[in-house]
Amino acid sequence: MSIRSRRGSAFSWNNAAATSALAFAVLFLSTSSASRAQNAVGPPPDPDPEVERQSFIVADGFEVNLYAADPLIAKPVQMNFDAAGRLWIASSEVYPQIKPGQEANDKILVLEDKDGDGQAESTTVFADGLLIPTGLEPGDGGVYVANSTELLHLKDTDGDGKADSTRVVLSGFGTEDTHHLLHTLRWGHDGMLYFNQSIYIHSHLETPHGVRRLNGGGIWRFRPETMELDVFIRGLVNTWGHQIDAWGQSFATDGAGGEGINYCLPGASYVTAVDAVRILKGLNPGSPKYCGLEVASGRHLPDSWQGSLLTNDFRGNRVCRFVISDDGAGFASREQSELIKTTHVSFRPIDVLMGPDGAIYIADWYNPIIQHGEVDFRDPRRDHTRGRIWRVTAKDRPLVERPRLVDADVPHLLEALKAPEEYTRRQSKRVLKERGAAAVVPALAAWVAALDSADADFERNRLEGLWTYQALDVAEPALLDQALASNDARVRAAAARIVPFWKGRVSDPDALLAPLATDENPRVRLESVRSLARMPSEKAASLAFQALDKPVDGFLDYALWLTARDLAPAWLPAVQAGRFDFDGHAARLVFALQALGSPDVLQPLLTLYKQGRVPHEQDAAALNLIAAVGGPPELGLLLDLIEKKDAMPTARQAALLNALVRAGRERKIVPAGDLERIAPLLSQPDEALRSAAVAAVGAWKVGGLRPRLAELALAADSPASLRMEAIRGLIAFGDAESTRLVAGLAEPGADPVGRTLAIASLAGHDPTAVADRAASWMSELKADRLGEAQAVLNSFLDRRDGPAALAKALDAVKLDSDLAKLAVRDIRASGRSAQDLIDALARSGSLNDANRTYSTEEKSAILAAISQGDPARGEAVFRREAMTCLKCHAVAGAGGQVGPSLESIGASAPLDYLLDSLLEPNKAVKENYHATVVATDEGRIVTGIRVRQTDSELVLRDADDQEIAVPLDSIEEQKIAGSIMPAGLVDPLTQAELVDLVSFLSRLGKIGDYAVSQDRILRRWRVLAATPEAATAMIRTSLESVIQNESLGWKPLYASVGGRLISQELPVNPRVNAAPPIALVRTDVEVTTPGPIRLKFDSARDLAFWVDGRRVEPDPGSPDALTLDLDRGVHAVYVAFEPGRREAGVRGVLEDVEGSPAKARPVLGK
Repeated sequence: MSIRSRRGSAFSWNNAAATSALAFAVLFLSTSSASRAQNAVGPPPDPDPEVERQSFIVADGFEVNLYAADPLIAKPVQMNFDAAGRLWIASSEVYPQIKPGQEANDKILVLEDKDGDGQAESTTVFADGLLIPTGLEPGDGGVYVANSTELLHLKDTDGDGKADSTRVVLSGFGTEDTHHLLHTLRWGHDGMLYFNQSIYIHSHLETPHGVRRLNGGGIWRFRPETMELDVFIRGLVNTWGHQIDAWGQSFATDGAGGEGINYCLPGASYVTAVDAVRILKGLNPGSPKYCGLEVASGRHLPDSWQGSLLTNDFRGNRVCRFVISDDGAGFASREQSELIKTTHVSFRPIDVLMGPDGAIYIADWYNPIIQHGEVDFRDPRRDHTRGRIWRVTAKDRPLVERPRLVDADVPHLLEALKAPEEYTRRQSKRVLKERGAAAVVPALAAWVAALDSADADFERNRLEGLWTYQALDVAEPALLDQALASNDARVRAAAARIVPFWKGRVSDPDALLAPLATDENPRVRLESVRSLARMPSEKAASLAFQALDKPVDGFLDYALWLTARDLAPAWLPAVQAGRFDFDGHAARLVFALQALGSPDVLQPLLTLYKQGRVPHEQDAAALNLIAAVGGPPELGLLLDLIEKKDAMPTARQAALLNALVRAGRERKIVPAGDLERIAPLLSQPDEALRSAAVAAVGAWKVGGLRPRLAELALAADSPASLRMEAIRGLIAFGDAESTRLVAGLAEPGADPVGRTLAIASLAGHDPTAVADRAASWMSELKADRLGEAQAVLNSFLDRRDGPAALAKALDAVKLDSDLAKLAVRDIRASGRSAQDLIDALARSGSLNDANRTYSTEEKSAILAAISQGDPARGEAVFRREAMTCLKCHAVAGAGGQVGPSLESIGASAPLDYLLDSLLEPNKAVKENYHATVVATDEGRIVTGIRVRQTDSELVLRDADDQEIAVPLDSIEEQKIAGSIMPAGLVDPLTQAELVDLVSFLSRLGKIGDYAVSQDRILRRWRVLAATPEAATAMIRTSLESVIQNESLGWKPLYASVGGRLISQELPVNPRVNAAPPIALVRTDVEVTTPGPIRLKFDSARDLAFWVDGRRVEPDPGSPDALTLDLDRGVHAVYVAFEPGRREAGVRGVLEDVEGSPAKARPVLGK
């Protein structure tokens, strides 16, 4: 069994252990939070709604008034308007958890503004006695309510305004977490009810059509009258936001994610989706968490706001706006200036709606505490009684006359489908739906026939008519044909989605979609492909993959990949039987086979390869797939191919040979034939190919070549990577001579590199046998050789019995105290449970390793001093390389991924939460950030944050942000540990530094210098390290050569919160002729739609630029900007400068070029 890293090739435990300078650096800010409130935080803000309103900073041209507040309402969770213009609210005062013995008495409230003055005069309690209702949607003569494990329908049958009938519509939804329960109910244009659940919920529901299941997060789709239920999308963390735009496209926000707006492609999987092999990512990586979602529309709002998406940064006390635009088959999203922002800590907007008067309505949860499990459920600062609804209007623009729909006749309702306001169109369809097909269809047919084709809104009006038929569940083939042939691509895309719902009621539905699979518009192609996936047949598969004949972007590639898997039961048996081959198009067949990626595709793929029909651009992926699923004969053929001179580039030979090595290590399958035929590869000049060949000798136990491994292992002048593979291979042979040779390398007198590699490799095999030699070796090292000690320590830590064995051996030696101190820090930073080893290092290094503890009085004094702290100095502490905070935490998407993102932590977290997170990280660990510790059947230990689990493997993310895949059948034990952040990491700080640090963290996300900008800042960089190798290259070669040399050592570097590279932090390298030293940095930009883009710098003076290795100059007319015409893909941007001449550092942003179709974004992450 082998455990693989998702970054690079097969992850060898001995390999990892033996690689010098690889170690876990210190995690700094906690992934946990306080579980008790301190009393030194100060009083809550004045709860007067007017005080709160006066704190709002409102977008130019808008104003805010209070629509409703406590005591008329309390704790609004979700709100929705009905066709009468009444605002329905799900209200929960019990949240987050009912007290023992407490009566459940949460409510459904109905608010009315009868005189139209923008303020609700009355509130009716429609229903009470509920337990944390997390969503509602009026309809079907009552209201649908998400109530714990059930979807209810409540109805007032006697007209007194109160529910007297309760019907359980669906039951069996999971209830593992109260803020992940069923929520966010929303009617679609199609007449179906959409609702969400979140990551910790596992639902199993019985319906008349069978059991429906959704484990984890996702969005359901439900037709109440037929009880048809299916999953619309899977994944996301906590999807408290879903909305459908005027053309039927769905978007979602994630209240615990970090990618902003998510485009919901039907059937797609997103982050956290259970068993997902591939996911779609959000449109705004690095964003704060958002809650609620609405599409701005209507005559009351300015033209520039039409179609904008409105959502809530509830942590940062903001109501935000995004502009959506086409990006190939998908969308791009750009954040704009906020609609509302404030410093009022209790303003917690969680839902947003367009109202019947054209105004924007915002549900304000109103609470200084928003953390769920991180802060005590009984924390007295939690507010359980207040709540507000705010109403935002545009100044000097008339409101919309509220439509009268409930009592309107059918012709009036049909005409209302033409209204510019989305509210009016949706509610009209809802009323028409409830009137029933018999009453509506004759008039609907006449209305559609009478539509004026000269009307600017003709296509949209016709689509509204088509949706009305769908909502009534009445097929109208002629109108569907017209929509599928519309000259508006948005209508064709929407119509394509309807086809599978009517497949039994229209003739030849496949033929309806056939022309759309090759439509000129990529989104039409995408919708056609996904609709064909719902009509399983060989014909549907054949039609769907015609889309490959047109340009394919990332969204369409995902849709085709997903469709290949969805339709596999229809097309794969036919391919295996030889009766179907995608109409002879090899590229289509290869794509489908690769998408499936299972052993079932082996023979068809091999046949194509032998016939020479695999297209060149698909060759590498096809061969890798054969290596991943093939048996000995197939792997033998690949090895023959590797041996052929000039059959493929050297880099491809190495990559393919490494794939064969993985097959041997993971699946215990080796190529057929004489394996000694790889001998010539051991003499290849290319180091990567030689290393792969050496690895193959060991993995396949090629006895005749064992002496060659011995030569390499003993050769002190061999590259370390080759020696490491040779030593590993010798250990794999397991014979006495090989064991003796490696053991000799581990003895005193051996060369230092060989000794380190041998000890690390032996520790990965039998830590007890080599522990004494390891301890002796470490006693000879000083702190400047930490990398060697790290390699040895990691191999012991990776074994179940390793830490105990090394701890015992260390008691017999003395270590350099600085080395011991750094070793302890690294073990703690790894998140592994090895306290006995830490104690042994402390004893051997004569350390006082007791973590400092703080009394309640000391904590109170620190909290009291934070208002006087300096956040600028605190950011400098946070950014210290020795602290490595950004190794594990990201700000606006740039940084590590194993800890929570921090861009809005100050606006969401009380001060005591921040302080306790630093001082006592294991007090209570934030959800999703518990470390998981896995023990395997080979005695390995793996520690990391759980990323996902499929039916075959568990994937963890370690402290180096590598994804480690552990086969499920190899796991003997797994347990949830505490925070991956160790205690004591802030102990070296002075109290003043600690105060400054908390002051900085407390400002993150608040209005001011530490709020993340809406600019697309170049935040994630790499900087050339100051090493002897880099210095030599800088002096002896050109900058162009240095740029292209990835082996020189490029370190991660991140911009400040304000987006600036700090010159004083940059390593520099010398130049020829004693010129001033320079810094060389790199950032990456991903282009999803080709075209011109612009990089704008605060000043380009004294900066030199290269893009993809090519020198570029600033624009002649704009000397601080680079306009670049780039193809789809990731592009490297290098900047060289003298830090001494840039005291203010460097700040760069990505901008759109007017008139350019390009869509691009900075690459973020670690």
